[in-house]
Amino acid sequence: MRLGNFSAHVVVDGSELKEYEVTVNSSGTQATCWIASEAGKKFSVKWKRHSATPKHLDSKGVLTVDGKRCDTFIFAKDSSSDSITFAAIFLGDAKERELMFCNLQLTDDEILVGKPASSHLGDITLRIVGGVMGQESRESEESEESEESEDEDTPATDVGLTSDTNIYHEKTVKKLTTHCVGFGPERENSDYELVKFARNRDPPLKFVFKYRPIVILQANGIAPRPTPALAVPIALSDHPSGAQTETQSAVLEKIALLENELKRLRSQVLGEVGDQKPKRIKREPIEGHPVVHGEVIDLT
Repeated sequence: MRLGNFSAHVVVDGSELKEYEVTVNSSGTQATCWIASEAGKKFSVKWKRHSATPKHLDSKGVLTVDGKRCDTFIFAKDSSSDSITFAAIFLGDAKERELMFCNLQLTDDEILVGKPASSHLGDITLRIVGGVMGQESRESEESEESEESEDEDTPATDVGLTSDTNIYHEKTVKKLTTHCVGFGPERENSDYELVKFARNRDPPLKFVFKYRPIVILQANGIAPRPTPALAVPIALSDHPSGAQTETQSAVLEKIALLENELKRLRSQVLGEVGDQKPKRIKREPIEGHPVVHGEVIDLT
């Protein structure tokens, strides 16, 4: 997705995920789309600048997942790089944990029926503001953004990332999603540096990626359903001990179904033929002299 001078994409296994139903609000400050998540897959968010930042401004990007703030990067106006990648949640003390899609922890414990799910569950959001790096933020400017309830530059903590607070009753979220963002093992990263940043008064830009399992996107008509692929039969002799592969089993099953259908059609055709009444042949009267036993007939 792209907004003005910036674009953002979710990347898995080195490729950008396909974005479905991309929309931009009337003010051009928020872009939203749907993406397909796969449990167990690590992901990152790539933030790209397409040209030099106008008005000689630096830019700050804040990534949140499921409502949890993960990381903050500053795009300096004179940076030689044209992109920044968010791939982990920063915990402070040079520690971080990789981002990955996971299955939600669901339970049928009735005690949790009334526990509400976060309104941001299933959302990956990148928020970008312009400003000047290395300066203190003025209190009046910071207070203008009431939606930001916590300091963006404060590192996240491990509290709540893997605890029982993330368990939901199956009835609460079954129609919303079955995935959430999880975090890999803790690892060291000393490349982080806390930098002061004074933002300007321009409205922030937001990229919102709504991730769901592909089956949910297909069921809701957001992603197209896959076209059935024709299986290629493989000779049994090509495999040791004549073992059947999963593809061979599917092909043999299809052959059996087709043979049964062919038998049914043949029986139907034969039944229709059997029901037809034979046509009666009209006998014509034979004219001429009747033959009398013992009489000689002259054939010359």
